[in-house]
Amino acid sequence: MNVDAWALQIAAPLAVASGVLSCFLGYRLLKLTLGVMGFIGGATGGWAVGLSLGTGNSGIALTCAVIGGVIGAVLCIWLFFLGIFLLGASAGAIVASAFFSAAGNQPQLILVFVLAIVFGVIALVMQKLMIIVSTAFSGSYLVTAGLFHFLAGVQSVSPLWFDHLQSGSAGILGYVALVFWLLLGLAGVSFQYRGRGGRRGSQAADNLAGNRETKTP
Repeated sequence: MNVDAWALQIAAPLAVASGVLSCFLGYRLLKLTLGVMGFIGGATGGWAVGLSLGTGNSGIALTCAVIGGVIGAVLCIWLFFLGIFLLGASAGAIVASAFFSAAGNQPQLILVFVLAIVFGVIALVMQKLMIIVSTAFSGSYLVTAGLFHFLAGVQSVSPLWFDHLQSGSAGILGYVALVFWLLLGLAGVSFQYRGRGGRRGSQAADNLAGNRETKTP
């Protein structure tokens, strides 16, 4: 089995598994969530760099993806506020890309970048709310992209984006994916707020940030 086929087979299942974890337990398991998101972001960037360095050589791309993923995971866990910013930024980029693609338009990189920066800054200011929202919708995106990756018959190992669903007769799947993503994200937000992890997650986030709240009896 070549590298492309192997990466294609494991990419979507890993996206679904990590997406479920982030969507429903992202705030409770904050450090793990930051590590997973950092690894995914770093691996995506490493894959792109690897393809540019060795055109047609998937082995180089895979090696760069693994190295980039490890670096991304370590940075997001070690540098807490960087991880929170990137978590919010990834949610902003996902929101912008998903709505652009569902509308049948090519995502405008400058607008995606601006929205990512805005979400990242908001995540730093409103940590509890934005961590829950970002983990829920980033996780639901990974689940949705992983599932529809198979349904749309995608044959590429590139990052799983909704715009892969806009080709040919799969266009209607783009709208289905958008609705599914939104509903699953809202379910994740509701679950994290209602669960006992809300209070525990808040304390975990404060401890990671080096803050100590005065506890009332």
